[in-house]
Amino acid sequence: MLELQQLPTHDTVCAAELELLTGLVGIPSLSGSEAAAVAWLCHAMAQHGYVPSVDGGGNAVGTRGAGPHELLLLGHIDTVPGEIAVRVADGVLHGRGAVDAKGPLAAFVAAGARATLPDGVRLTVIGALGEESLGSPGASWLCDHYPAPDAVIIGEPSGWDGLTLGYKGSLGFCATVACPLSHSAGPAPTAPELAVAFWLRLVAWLANHNDDAAPGFETLDATLRGLESSCDGLTDSATLRGAFRLPPGVSSAWVRASVAQLAGESVALDWQPNAEAFRADKRSPLVAPFLAAIRAAGGQPRIKVKTGTSDMNLVAPAWGCPIVAYGPGDARYDHTPNEQLPLADFARGVAVLTAAIERIAGMLAAGTVGRT
Repeated sequence: MLELQQLPTHDTVCAAELELLTGLVGIPSLSGSEAAAVAWLCHAMAQHGYVPSVDGGGNAVGTRGAGPHELLLLGHIDTVPGEIAVRVADGVLHGRGAVDAKGPLAAFVAAGARATLPDGVRLTVIGALGEESLGSPGASWLCDHYPAPDAVIIGEPSGWDGLTLGYKGSLGFCATVACPLSHSAGPAPTAPELAVAFWLRLVAWLANHNDDAAPGFETLDATLRGLESSCDGLTDSATLRGAFRLPPGVSSAWVRASVAQLAGESVALDWQPNAEAFRADKRSPLVAPFLAAIRAAGGQPRIKVKTGTSDMNLVAPAWGCPIVAYGPGDARYDHTPNEQLPLADFARGVAVLTAAIERIAGMLAAGTVGRT
């Protein structure tokens, strides 16, 4: 537990919290290889006053307080590939995961250690595995095995003065075309040409569906991630890899059926389901505590929805409790070679979280927040 005299101001970070942040970012933890980071985080949470453990899904868990009411802070400990030298320069932390999402996870641990909890309320921080991989195995395990808490905060970059209420869904796919090999001087189209033709039909179908609206939270969008071709001397083949981003009201089942009709018999489709879209109500009882906390830290609150996907998409429908997402960091740096987090933003995020946690915990103790 941090001593009160060590606590920083809204824009400075104390030594213990800086060590927590840089230490966590400094441990490589690609999806599927998080064990070392999980062990390190459990040790760090013990030093900050939590009772740590590793659950059956391999997630890092830390608990403070006791009682029938639970506020769960769910972050993720894995990162995408791409090694970035961990360093602090001019007050900015650089490193893979600084924004997405070890910065928010470290802020959870620091704020939870600071917060004063009322009797009857326990605070749990979880660093989940595999959020950056299809299926989010850490969050999926929680959906199947963890009792629904009373309220959840998801650790994702919203900006220290922002609050996220929703994420689009996602659906991965591979589209494969195969045809007999023909001479390049002949009239028959090649497999890569047929694959590209399918992609162009798909793009036109999306434009028609969206009525040419610019991509955003309410549109159905697709991204082409790769195109590979091969030939064994007899058969020419090509495979497109891509992903759909699903808005609320558009299910993955509907997309699969529609695209299968568009593909016809000439294109073989392989699907990688991930998550449906989710959007929390702006009247959620968790919203007001964050807005007040952001204002108290000197910010002008911003409520937003995101075109990406998070563990909110999985746990929110499974648990049916009030939920929002919050975390310091600029999401424009997600997955980029320049991933970075200003320490002042981290400090403000910890201050906002501390105030919000205390107010939400008080509401839980009073019985004014809970599962629907």
